[in-house]
Amino acid sequence: MKINFTILITATLLVLNSLTGLSQNDRTNFCDHDHELYERVKTDPEFKREIDSVEAVQNSAIANYISNNSANRAGTIYYIPIVYHILHEGGSENISDAQVKSDLDDLNDIFRKRNANVGNVIPQFRGISADIEIEFRFAQKKNDGSCFSGITRTFNSSAANTGGNTAADAVKATHGDFPGNKYLNIYIVKSFGTSGAAGYTFRPGPPYQADMRNGIHVLNTYVGNIGTSTQQGFNTTIAHEAGHWFNLPHTWGNSNNPGLASNCNGDDGVADTPNTIGWTSCSLFGTSCGSLDNVENVMEYSYCSKMFTEGQKTRMRSALLSGVGGRNNLISAANQAATGVFSDIICKADIYTENTTVCQGNQVQYYDNSYHNATSWNWSFPGGTPSSSNIENPVVVYNNPGRHTVNLTVSNASGTKSVAKQRYIRVVSSWGASVPFSEGFETSEFQFEDNWENTSGDTSYWKLSNSSASGSKSAMLNNFNIINGATSELGSRTYNLSGMSSANLSFKYAYAQKSTTSGEVVQLLVSSDCGENWVIARGINQNTGSTDSEFFPTNWSNISYNINNSYFSANFRFKIRIVSGGGNNFFIDDINISSTVGVEETNFLSSATIYPNPMISNASLSLDLIKQSEVSVNLINALGQTVSVLSARKTLNEGNTTFEIQKNQLSKGVYFIQINVNGNMSMKKLIIN
Repeated sequence: MKINFTILITATLLVLNSLTGLSQNDRTNFCDHDHELYERVKTDPEFKREIDSVEAVQNSAIANYISNNSANRAGTIYYIPIVYHILHEGGSENISDAQVKSDLDDLNDIFRKRNANVGNVIPQFRGISADIEIEFRFAQKKNDGSCFSGITRTFNSSAANTGGNTAADAVKATHGDFPGNKYLNIYIVKSFGTSGAAGYTFRPGPPYQADMRNGIHVLNTYVGNIGTSTQQGFNTTIAHEAGHWFNLPHTWGNSNNPGLASNCNGDDGVADTPNTIGWTSCSLFGTSCGSLDNVENVMEYSYCSKMFTEGQKTRMRSALLSGVGGRNNLISAANQAATGVFSDIICKADIYTENTTVCQGNQVQYYDNSYHNATSWNWSFPGGTPSSSNIENPVVVYNNPGRHTVNLTVSNASGTKSVAKQRYIRVVSSWGASVPFSEGFETSEFQFEDNWENTSGDTSYWKLSNSSASGSKSAMLNNFNIINGATSELGSRTYNLSGMSSANLSFKYAYAQKSTTSGEVVQLLVSSDCGENWVIARGINQNTGSTDSEFFPTNWSNISYNINNSYFSANFRFKIRIVSGGGNNFFIDDINISSTVGVEETNFLSSATIYPNPMISNASLSLDLIKQSEVSVNLINALGQTVSVLSARKTLNEGNTTFEIQKNQLSKGVYFIQINVNGNMSMKKLIIN
């Protein structure tokens, strides 16, 4: 280090910047300073002196560590209890456990020098690439001693889009305290507001030690190497931030801006990392300050990070053993017992799949989601191929449509736990049902479960309701008390639209919110490949006034969606998705898929009602026209054949007109009322008993 009074004062201010070490973003904005901390240093001389004192103590700890040749310098592996906190608002940022686990694998690989690419470090630095002898393990116990997976999920729109203190406070309010001197907390968010940073953390020292905010904050797109991650193959983002958390500056020193010529005058306090201006590209043989740069260092921005040096190992391990910042408490025997990093007690068996509905003949990838650390697995897949397995994460193929159960028993030295997921996998036909199709939910709960995919969260559920647009039942999402952020979906079977020249999907719905400021999302989605990929077709708005009371419908609205011909496949599907955010109950009824192109009723009709429906001997069709129109009405069967002309084409005045429907010789079954208003078709389902 270059020490004189003037530079020491400058370095003191730059130490503040390095306390918030940002890394590996989109290369347009590398750092996001902690403004609260920065402003406090400028306005609080005592706090500034505390920052200076911390740096002096850390430097002294490094000197003592180097001079101490005891066993703690090599061969001792230190284990860090780690917790991943996922902050989300119901979107893709609510990443999978598998993505989190891929991140932990990458983090441990780089810290233990077992990453596959470390052998590719250029020869000049290969000999000093270091095994840091620090490993990170999921915490197995919360602060209250209860068992958990080491991953938490918190729905909070504000926290998911700002991170920082807001994220830590949201997690604490939902899941309890995770003190920063007991756990390394990783906060995974959707965005940092206007910041372009990928992540940041705090070097050891004030203001946070036991506080939960003493952790790493990172975008979900920089976690792991699968799922939403943009860092495919191998990811060192969290390793970079963990380096800062263990008191490593960037390789160019206490500056947040790589590439500046003035960085050659800086220093990172590590003897074997040459002075450098810092790199934002992988120039392996760069010599920015007159000597070969360690461009492949994890603390660079080069995007080809592969290694830490022996000098960085010394600096990190000394920070871990120092009392400054509370890092030393994490590795104490008492804390490791309290956080359960070595407990490996199986307290829950669990199963995870990305999808619970697949087309027949397609694969299902199963994951053991039990905790903690099972060593043997006994899977059973009735109706699947294979029908059993003893590997951790098996792949199964289902060739027969229907609902299928899966069973798992996991074991280790601590004992055995089992789970049975009844009717867990829904296999739909790869050759869909013929069109026209109608659904009025005049069925049993069991048949409802067979015909429709319900992917509601733990606190939400779809069920049959006694409210209806016609007949006696509809499908209802009991959305009144669902927690914010819970995603609920009702997905259809497959339908065969192949060879059609036109197709229309229509349904009746009723929906209210609790307030006009609700952040709820309701969408219609469609798929042409059996649900492998989904596209949002349109949003759905409430059709009545907001109410704080639990909503049950007195009127219904119609949605008519003309299906694009790119979705005319043999396995077309659709679903309703609701992401809860202060809404109320949602009802859907009278779903129709036909070859008749439809229009919104509200263009010409304020209502079209059949009563009674189902009918026994006769019924009435009531049309309420918005304006004078040319109208024809036909009764057609399920094959699309006209069985009765209720009204030939004629001009009707604005207002209500009623048509009588007679059963005559018609057999029981499902029929459709085809209504032509000014050349635009819509369909109404009629059940004849």
